Amino acid sequence: MTNLDLDQQPFPLNRAPGFTSFHGVPVVAVGEYEETLIMLGRPGQRTILAATSAQYRAIYGQRILPGPDLDNLSHGIRRTWARAVPGGDYCVWHIEETAAGATHAQPVTLVDAEWLTTEDVAIQEECPTCGRASRATQYRWSPGRIGWSPVRRCRYCTIQWPSADVYRVCVYKMRPARRRDDDGDAFVRCFACGPGEGAISTGQPIDQPLCESCRGQHAPDTWQALIAAGYATARSDVQRDRWLYTMALRGTPPAEAAAAWAERRELVRRRALAASRKAKDKAKEARP
Repeated sequence: MTNLDLDQQPFPLNRAPGFTSFHGVPVVAVGEYEETLIMLGRPGQRTILAATSAQYRAIYGQRILPGPDLDNLSHGIRRTWARAVPGGDYCVWHIEETAAGATHAQPVTLVDAEWLTTEDVAIQEECPTCGRASRATQYRWSPGRIGWSPVRRCRYCTIQWPSADVYRVCVYKMRPARRRDDDGDAFVRCFACGPGEGAISTGQPIDQPLCESCRGQHAPDTWQALIAAGYATARSDVQRDRWLYTMALRGTPPAEAAAAWAERRELVRRRALAASRKAKDKAKEARP
């Protein structure tokens, strides 16, 4: 591999790094958003679906959801011949489609997985409304704090709530609350919703900028109870803020919501530790 890199010569894809074997099929994701899966060989459609599902679970920690996008995945399958060519600073190698008789050409299957709908596989957490178990999150917007976050949705009563745990390090950095517009003037974003509707002011009722719409979501007494429970203060965090705000919209007193959040975080922490120990024990048993 090193000699091939130095000589800048094409080489077989089965010698390229990054592939992981699922259901007997070597798979790697490529593209700016890893939206294309390269599978070596000519696997059948059922094997392609199984390998795609395993790739998302093992590499991304995600579950592919059923729906039209999954049903149409077969239309994004293309079988061709290709080889690897040495890359540059950011990519060790690139794929190059070739004729079947070209040097180092191999049969490959390209799968367009860009539009698949997924959810994060997560530690169990109970729905605050019906108590049913949830084991998945999706990254989306939820009220009470600027930005997107892991959110759960109950499959039974459809209630959504901020997840009590974060499973993977997020490399995407959110924009700060203040930025400059095209004229160079300061632009203030609402602490609770981001864009804001109507006038935005600071210090009424919290020490963060709020728009008129978000201020009107709660009565003055509820706002005081939210502040007393630590909403938008240094002793809270983004998911806790979202939880307090969301539960207040549903009529739960903030003090009660804060206590429930603490219990929920501790329960999920214990479950995560137990799952981690189980995974380690399973890995030890699998060793020769």
